[in-house]
Amino acid sequence: MARNPLLKENNFLYFLGVLLVLIGVQVSYMYWMRDFNLITALIDAAIHWAALGLIAFGLINTFSFYHPPNYHFLITLLTPLLLVMVWEEGSSWLFEKVTANSHADWMKETLPFRLTVGYLLLANAIGFSLLWYRLDERNAQEKRQQEIERMSKEAELFKLRQQIQPHFLFNALNSINSLIGSRPKDARQMTQKLSEFLRGTLKREDEDLLSLQDEVNHLNLYLDLEQVRFGHRLEIKRELADECLEARIPSLLIQPLIENAIKYGLYGTTENLVISLRCWISRNNLQIEVRNPFEEDSSAIGGTGFGLPSVKRRLYLIYGRTDLLETRRENGTFIAQLSIPQSHVQSPNS
Repeated sequence: MARNPLLKENNFLYFLGVLLVLIGVQVSYMYWMRDFNLITALIDAAIHWAALGLIAFGLINTFSFYHPPNYHFLITLLTPLLLVMVWEEGSSWLFEKVTANSHADWMKETLPFRLTVGYLLLANAIGFSLLWYRLDERNAQEKRQQEIERMSKEAELFKLRQQIQPHFLFNALNSINSLIGSRPKDARQMTQKLSEFLRGTLKREDEDLLSLQDEVNHLNLYLDLEQVRFGHRLEIKRELADECLEARIPSLLIQPLIENAIKYGLYGTTENLVISLRCWISRNNLQIEVRNPFEEDSSAIGGTGFGLPSVKRRLYLIYGRTDLLETRRENGTFIAQLSIPQSHVQSPNS
């Protein structure tokens, strides 16, 4: 638990300063206005207000460790009232013992002032400690909730990243299996590239964000696998602006878009496919666009439907936004466009 602010050095010195002011006011009043002996005035003020300071200090320490019940409002009202009565009686008795003088008239005359000021000081000390305790408890609860949400988000992101691998791996293994009989050399080549791809993927498990250059380098291993699989039928056109290569992007984010383009561009047809991958910076956002032709009435081979929804979900978990992935169709072309916020880059036109 955090330390009670009233016990921190600066605040505690301020509290002591208030007591010293009260002592100074009382001594001045007794000495100049009531013709008391200076020593007597000092002893009276010191005994009363030093005793009150000790009581207040004890209360602050107590409420730093004691969690009051739900009826703490009554504690705030009644505890300082009882303590201020004990304080007044005890300090008056001690004054008489030290000075051998009762000063009954003076004690009676200043009793309302002593009780009022003493009660306010003690009530404020208790009230502030209770308020601090409640706020500290609420902050601790909010931190626990934030930690739970953070861990939940990280677990879901990890699950999404893990799901990408089986989704791709099943397709790759099926392709290798189909090549073993007819094109064993291509099957061996694809197996080697699959090994390199998976090894590179494992290195990215602990990286939330990496540079676009690193992502593209890893993506090239995946494209090499697909080109072994489809040969000359698959062509990738890349247009990457130099200023966006160091932009930061969640790992394994472009691959599902390319998979989606291949699935709906090549499956179920014998035509060649040209996929366009374009990246640029606009308004401090990294823009990534993937285009592929498709036929409205063609039926692609059934899949898990995991690619684009997983990208959108990951973007929401990382950035808290649902508008970072847009898809549209234009004249027989399917377009998927990512917009990744960047805090350290400036667009050429901004």
